[in-house]
Amino acid sequence: MTDVHALPAPIVAYDWDGVDTSIDAETPRLLSDEQFDRYAETVAALLTAAGLDVRTPNEGAPSTLEIHNRRTGHTVELDMRDDRSAEWSLSAGDEIPEDTPALDLAAQIARLLCASGPATR
Repeated sequence: MTDVHALPAPIVAYDWDGVDTSIDAETPRLLSDEQFDRYAETVAALLTAAGLDVRTPNEGAPSTLEIHNRRTGHTVELDMRDDRSAEWSLSAGDEIPEDTPALDLAAQIARLLCASGPATR
């Protein structure tokens, strides 16, 4: 008798199935204004489906998003460009106080960036 194994969990555990990602099938090049708006809307929809709070701080610039995780308090400011590149910055909400020991500072950064342990190559 053969063993029956459970199916592995999906790699992406987010509710992304309902988001139209057809923009990704279009030729990667500088996007027209209409394509770029759809691209930015798709990214925002995917992040929202992942359970994050997504805001467009400037309604005239839908390519700039502020993404917040209520659980962790982390916020990413994302600035997408029409060549499908992006610049982003991450903040943890609070400043690190004066006289923080090096070990504490490194531990905070490691916890922030290393969700499940060190990466293997």
